[in-house]
Amino acid sequence: MKVVTCNEAVHFEQIGSDYFSIGRLCGADVAVVRSVLGKDTIVHKYVMMDSATASLGTDLRRRGFPEEWQSAFVLRVPLKRVVTLSTAQVGYMLRLGLRDNIIGVSDGQYIVDSILYERAKQNTVASIGYDASALEKLMALSPDLVLDFTTGGDYDNYEQIARTSLPLMLTSEWQENTPLAKLEWIKLYGILFGIRAQADSIFEQEKNKYETLKALIALPAARNDEITLNSHCPRVLAGMSYGGVWHASGGNSFTANLVRDAGGCYLWASDTSRELTFSFEQVYALADSVDMWVNPSAFGTVDEILSLEPRVKNIKAFREKKIFQNDGRKGPGGGNDFYEGAITRPAELLWNLTKCIKGSVPGVNSIDTSYKWYRNIYNF
Repeated sequence: MKVVTCNEAVHFEQIGSDYFSIGRLCGADVAVVRSVLGKDTIVHKYVMMDSATASLGTDLRRRGFPEEWQSAFVLRVPLKRVVTLSTAQVGYMLRLGLRDNIIGVSDGQYIVDSILYERAKQNTVASIGYDASALEKLMALSPDLVLDFTTGGDYDNYEQIARTSLPLMLTSEWQENTPLAKLEWIKLYGILFGIRAQADSIFEQEKNKYETLKALIALPAARNDEITLNSHCPRVLAGMSYGGVWHASGGNSFTANLVRDAGGCYLWASDTSRELTFSFEQVYALADSVDMWVNPSAFGTVDEILSLEPRVKNIKAFREKKIFQNDGRKGPGGGNDFYEGAITRPAELLWNLTKCIKGSVPGVNSIDTSYKWYRNIYNF
């Protein structure tokens, strides 16, 4: 076998993600994927080789890769058969037209896409589950790649998968703090499936739509148009109380940034963390200043919220019936499209939330306004 030498440094692209990097090294596409768990960061490196590149050998040491890359996992691309263990991963693949490449999901019941849902129901796409048989099911499928994620919770199984011969990648798009950073993961999928140009095109189109809409939302209120924005910046509450403790998104979270871009004033926008906790009394002290309430945990009705915490009835947003949940688009089994399809359509998501917060969006064009993930829980 011919030995190829490589004395170059990796050249990473400039991207907006905090959790993955992509670039080129020694004639191959490379990626670094990071997942943050508390104070720890899990880092995995990948080298993606097509048939022509792999024909020169896949031993990274013999290929002359730098020492810090010689233990990277080599993936033969384009991938053909993958298992997606999060709905976000399904969302990226569906947007890229890769439904037929999905051979397994974590739980088919929660897939929103009707075709993939039916395939899982008929067992032509495997539902891996979380019990002791999950690993056996994965091994039987023999996929080109298992796409998994980790939160540090009880259902994490990536360590067990990593001890097998199965190729594994942990994605952490759910940790991104902005809609565009979350969308940018589609570029990595483009490399994995040999359709980078298509992935880049989708990203650029969505980015342009998002930034155009964001600029329109930020325009001063004084306009001569038929549609005008309210000059008041609505104060937005997020989260829910459990046992007297209110759990909310931090000021540097995905929710806070989306609210800001949609023209709202998030209550804790000045905070720099991702997650916050307060006593109910601390939140209650702000009750009369809350214009609207978004993402009340997983609750979809007023009665469900009141049964858990009756005191919320005194919050201004509750009294004025301005509570918006992100479950407006669901699959046949109850899966929430906010975590599947919305991640690849940030402009439509921004439009949807802006309509809830401001009541109108001026000059909208090229936005598919049929997408409605957010809904007022008082309406249905």
